[in-house]
Amino acid sequence: MRILATALFVSFLISGVAVADSVMVDSNRVLPGSNSVTEKIGARYVVRIERVKVTDGELFDTLDVMLNSYGSPIGGFDLRIGTDSPYLEIMEVLKGEIPDSCDWEFFQARRLGDLGQSGVPSTLWKVTALAEFLPDSTDEEAPCHGLGRPASMIRLVVSSLHVDQVPDTAIPIYFFWQLCADNVLSSAEGNHMLVSKQVFDYYEVGLESERDIFPTRFGTPQQCINPSLTNGPVRAVEFHNGGVEFRLDIGIPADSTADSL
Repeated sequence: MRILATALFVSFLISGVAVADSVMVDSNRVLPGSNSVTEKIGARYVVRIERVKVTDGELFDTLDVMLNSYGSPIGGFDLRIGTDSPYLEIMEVLKGEIPDSCDWEFFQARRLGDLGQSGVPSTLWKVTALAEFLPDSTDEEAPCHGLGRPASMIRLVVSSLHVDQVPDTAIPIYFFWQLCADNVLSSAEGNHMLVSKQVFDYYEVGLESERDIFPTRFGTPQQCINPSLTNGPVRAVEFHNGGVEFRLDIGIPADSTADSL
């Protein structure tokens, strides 16, 4: 059973899914094919990139990508996250609390090459993690799929130290889709692939992107959803983009004027 569940998730990541008719969608709105989510799997998920404010012009820190699950934990994920600013670098991607504390059996993070493609961010990271779906024997403990509370999936190591000065600006970090297998979660049993239901922006993104056509930052295109598949993708995930806001705060010095004689 564990092998079959794992194979289902890996198969989806490699091959994608069958194509359905294309439907135009808007960011921040419910995507097509999401009305029966609750009835089909009885769960929903929120994946959120942290937003931070920097007041001293320099940043070297980690941003959490958090998961809130309502109804059921997850057994794996594949995320593609990017940014497109000369002032900010994603230096590294680390395990978050869920795959680390649960000792998941597979974790890989790699930076994708900058191909200079139109409509593709200059910095892209792909992160894949997989839990042990079922123990190999009845003597082992049940696999750990979550912590029963909001927790981080991954941690982004971000830096602005490669530039001398950062102007007051807001730099978005966002989920990005180039394949049907991008930004998907697996149900704990491995029998459902969970894809975007909504995508939310909080900072303006200058990168032009098509809607419902690859590459895109507006969620899984409808061509990836085939309602006839028994265990096909289900729209059940809200993706919230994040980023860094630089606002220099020099402060107002206290009045030190001496009393006149």
